[in-house]
Amino acid sequence: MDEDNSKILNKMLVNIAKENEYYESKISIKSVSSGGANYSSYLHNATVSAPGKDDLKLFVKQAALSEKIRSSTGILYYEIENFFYKKLLKNYEAIEERNMVSSEHRIVTPKFYASNEERCKEVLILEDMTSKGYQTFDRFESIDWKYASKSVQNLAKLHALSIAWSLDDPENFKHTTNLDSNAYISIRLELVKNAMTSAIEVTRLENKKKMEKFCKEVTKDDMFRYFFNPIRRPVIAHGDYRPSNLLHKKLDNGEIEIISVDYQTLFKSNPIFDLIYFIFAGSDKNFRKNHLKETVEHYYKELRAALEILNLDPDDIYPREDFDYELKKVMPFGLLINTFLLLIITAPEEDAPKADKANELNDFLVTPNNLYKERLNDIIDDYIDMGVL
Repeated sequence: MDEDNSKILNKMLVNIAKENEYYESKISIKSVSSGGANYSSYLHNATVSAPGKDDLKLFVKQAALSEKIRSSTGILYYEIENFFYKKLLKNYEAIEERNMVSSEHRIVTPKFYASNEERCKEVLILEDMTSKGYQTFDRFESIDWKYASKSVQNLAKLHALSIAWSLDDPENFKHTTNLDSNAYISIRLELVKNAMTSAIEVTRLENKKKMEKFCKEVTKDDMFRYFFNPIRRPVIAHGDYRPSNLLHKKLDNGEIEIISVDYQTLFKSNPIFDLIYFIFAGSDKNFRKNHLKETVEHYYKELRAALEILNLDPDDIYPREDFDYELKKVMPFGLLINTFLLLIITAPEEDAPKADKANELNDFLVTPNNLYKERLNDIIDDYIDMGVL
């Protein structure tokens, strides 16, 4: 952390101490590693201590992306996450309050404390959820059913709240420019195209021609954009809904609780985008063999339940025929995005992209390893079995 950024962060923490009546406070800051799971921010744990008070445990994200890569890509990661905690979340909470949603059915997020919005010096300070027993998922492992079922339940709540907001305030939903998908489509298309050579190279020989044809077709601009855009039911998608951006907590009864974090890539899309992204980024072949259909069915069931809790009629809002139509249309995206995404997920920490050293999108590409080859070929096999490839 350079001296200027250190001053900004310390001043923010001093203000948080005062606002929360932590007098004669002591502040400590410790840099933490995401183990290669995060590549857009510097991460820190901060503790505010004061006599007679429980320690205030905080989590700090500081911008790491350079001005050069921001200018070349149009990335708005920090603006979007700030928008979520300062504006959108308040809308969601108001919708829950108005519909008298019980605590067990409300969305859970870290408490927001403060942010700095100066370009290239952005800071976001949140509650440290690890101090409450939440932990991150091992990105090298596959999800299991217990984890997946709670994750899609959480996703359904997020989507239902965004649908409620779109109906409650259609003008703001329509005209919130930071949530337009165009910038992210262009970035991800370039990343996917750049990863295609590696993906085709590691594809098993008997499937290589099918993979080459698939990649050529789905990276056409109009086809690629279709996966991202709203189709029949617009929602605000998380945009990067995978285990690395979720936290889980083991409860006394043996169940787990899932919350989503890293709201940097929100955009207006279709509900299937996040669902397929989560399943294929976080699972192995064995999970999908036993639970792919179950996970899809569970998501739709939970979305219907979440809409009903918000006093909305799911058969009117998002009937099964619309869900099935969108699922069929967006399903190819699960293979497509993982040609790139699995490079990041399977990269050892020492090989993971370094945002502060990235000047162009190609700097986020890493050399495929054996785990990438295995996971990608397993997804290819699944898509052949499903008749998509």
